[in-house]
Amino acid sequence: MSEVYIDSLTVKNFGPFYGEHMFNFTTHDDRCGILIGGKNGAGKTHLLRALYLAVTGETGVHDLKKVEPSAEATHFAFEKSLNRRAESEGEDTSSLQVTISQRDDKGSRKAMLVREIRHRPNSGPVWHSYAERFDGSGRIEDENHLEALRDALLPRHLARFFFFDAERGQNFSLGQQEIVVGISRILGLWSYGELETDLRQLIQQKIPRAFNSSEGHEAARKLAEITGQIVTADQQLINYRDELSSVGLELHEAKEELADVEERLKSLGAVDPAELTQAQEERTKLAGTKARLETELTAAWETAMPLALLGKYRREFHDYLTREEKRREWENSKAAVEPKIPQVKSDVFENAPVEYRLADNAFAFYTDRLERALHRLFHPPPEGMAENAFATDRNDRSAQIRARLASGTNSLRGLAEMCAQVEAVDANLRKLDTQLRQLKQDAAAMELGVKLHQDRGRLTAQCENLGNKKNDLALQVQSLEAKLKELKREETNLTALASKARQGQTLISLAARYREAATEIQARAADQLRHQISEHVGDLWVEITARQREFLGMEFDKNWSCFLLRKDGKKASWEDTNTSAGQRQVRMLAFYEALRRLAKLAPPLVVDTPLGRLDKEVKDSVLDQLYLTGHQTIILTTNSEIDPEGPLFERIQNKLARVYTLHPCGREGSVNYEVEKTTDYFGRKI
Repeated sequence: MSEVYIDSLTVKNFGPFYGEHMFNFTTHDDRCGILIGGKNGAGKTHLLRALYLAVTGETGVHDLKKVEPSAEATHFAFEKSLNRRAESEGEDTSSLQVTISQRDDKGSRKAMLVREIRHRPNSGPVWHSYAERFDGSGRIEDENHLEALRDALLPRHLARFFFFDAERGQNFSLGQQEIVVGISRILGLWSYGELETDLRQLIQQKIPRAFNSSEGHEAARKLAEITGQIVTADQQLINYRDELSSVGLELHEAKEELADVEERLKSLGAVDPAELTQAQEERTKLAGTKARLETELTAAWETAMPLALLGKYRREFHDYLTREEKRREWENSKAAVEPKIPQVKSDVFENAPVEYRLADNAFAFYTDRLERALHRLFHPPPEGMAENAFATDRNDRSAQIRARLASGTNSLRGLAEMCAQVEAVDANLRKLDTQLRQLKQDAAAMELGVKLHQDRGRLTAQCENLGNKKNDLALQVQSLEAKLKELKREETNLTALASKARQGQTLISLAARYREAATEIQARAADQLRHQISEHVGDLWVEITARQREFLGMEFDKNWSCFLLRKDGKKASWEDTNTSAGQRQVRMLAFYEALRRLAKLAPPLVVDTPLGRLDKEVKDSVLDQLYLTGHQTIILTTNSEIDPEGPLFERIQNKLARVYTLHPCGREGSVNYEVEKTTDYFGRKI
């Protein structure tokens, strides 16, 4: 078995690492551990990313969400990973440099991988990678040769499994296509699949193409088309399943985050900004209503108050104004007619013809009689008339006063009702003012409420979008599986047709037997390795979690669904078993440890948040049996997980080759924010 070690890492202008930072990871004897401490936000996650990208190169950017399957990794913007201070000083390049060595019974090999990333303002970063061998063979810059060297030292498919966030990785599904493919590669089963593929191409393409029979040639032509479609469909299916897995993971995390937000809203009693807005709007509306009622009340008061002072004399005052108006109407009519009496007499008697003129005594008699008759039009005065009348300019005012007197009772009744309305509105205003004071008295709760409700809206929309995307991908997978099934059915028919060709029959039959043998061997090897993994994982999990009284071990089926073997001989589905977050984390770690024990290549283990959800009782066992097992382990942790003054550090310090602590400087997110390192663990030396 070959053992792989990471000897050193140099980070320059990447994330919070301003300038050049070199980490020595060499181990010796039984001291296999590298402990890197730092509080939250100190740069540990960026260091994990830097180490992973230094090993994998540009292709590893997409894999970061598998290395650290969290919302932080999913939304990590690599194009913005250039250190801000360096960028402000005109720098446009960050670099990652890792030295890897491999040791086996044939000797050791060592090489340095260098990744230079130039960041451009309006387009994606440009990678320039090269390698330096320590055997003096010179620099390697060809991309294919560089990837071949990387895979010879530490293959990318291995790095995905042994660089991870232990806390977040507990939720991974063993049935994911990526996990199945990764296990196949790690345990050497992939070669059987490649052999089966090669034999299929031999049967379906190469052998028929070598013969000139029309039947064989036509079968080969059709098979070539079908094979190409199958290969394309297989790759599409892998991509769809991979994307479906990633979307499912994102949806799960978004739902967990949404549930956490909902729980915080319930438990903390955060103020709903909508409630505050509604209360403010309602108060504004009530204040307007009060102002309107007070205006109407003032007007009504001006009318009703004098009437109220009249009391029982209101009716007498109304009758007097009526008689006064009659007097005024009589005087106005009299004044309009009396000045015209002389003109009437003149029109009747003057300018009469000579034959009709009266004698002086007759003229005096009739003129006197006519004048008296005209005066009797206004004498005697009408009954019910006042003896005197005020000035005539009060006619309109008098009518208004009489109208108010007529409706005086209703006005007083309406005034009382308006007063009651004003009092009710004022009481509601006082109640709302008290509510608003209570809502505003805790500024922190108000701010938290705004943020949490914004988060809830964002996460709700995100869950809906991811759910729709997951459903669409599931339909695409279903459709593609049906298409692939039909293609393979046609492939089988064409293979049978091609095999009937007289030339090449023997070779095709032989290759087919080899293909069947390879498939059978692969299936047997897979079963055997799956049983071995089951034993390793089950034994480790039962021992570390101390659940020996309930379970004997663990078993994985062909689809890598997990079952616990109970003491009564029955199987219990992992999903239906009551397990804590720490126990799920132990299962994940035990699974990785089993892969490392069974793999033909032993890689280093790089883990972030190694003990986050573990109980105090199991931390020692996890460190002894899953982390510090004798091969190189790089642990990134906080002082709350491993206290530098606590017994856990005392227990493991004799297994540590080196320790570092990351110290953030400046305000996070600012141009001057950066990370410094010291060769101690929160002040403790080893």
